[in-house]
Amino acid sequence: MTTTPPDQELWDSFVEAKRELHRRQADFYQQADDKQAVLRAALAPEAGAWQQGAAFDYLKAFHHDVIPLLPELFHWAVKSERWIGPAREVVARIPRDQRMPLLEPLFMDQLAAAEDDDYPNLASLAASCEAWTLLERLVQQAENHPDPDVREVIEHYNRTYGPMWQQKA
Repeated sequence: MTTTPPDQELWDSFVEAKRELHRRQADFYQQADDKQAVLRAALAPEAGAWQQGAAFDYLKAFHHDVIPLLPELFHWAVKSERWIGPAREVVARIPRDQRMPLLEPLFMDQLAAAEDDDYPNLASLAASCEAWTLLERLVQQAENHPDPDVREVIEHYNRTYGPMWQQKA
């Protein structure tokens, strides 16, 4: 009788856990009565890292549930250190024709009240979403910003992505 090496047992257990995870994600997707309410609660700041992380993982896999949660996701994409990457990724997966009309008012409201550390976060979100007109507006607003660090970051985005909006002029 041969025994399975401990490393293989650990791996097989991990694979089984992944299989179970995907089955439970599908169950939630297919059977939950109010997915948005559950996901909105999971994305709330007081929900905790496990709830938030699970919500971002779910939304990456099941992007149909993202649009109603865009205000919450936008907040995480601009104001969070921990979830900024996953939030941007989820927002960027919304089909462009649906994303842009919903993203623009959120972006412009945040830009109107932007603090120094909002500029790089907004610029990065606009770039990841290929929202060139929004990035152009941000660059124009920040060009004369009193903080040289903000101007430096924005100049990077202008040099790197300026051709994206300048080609349409």
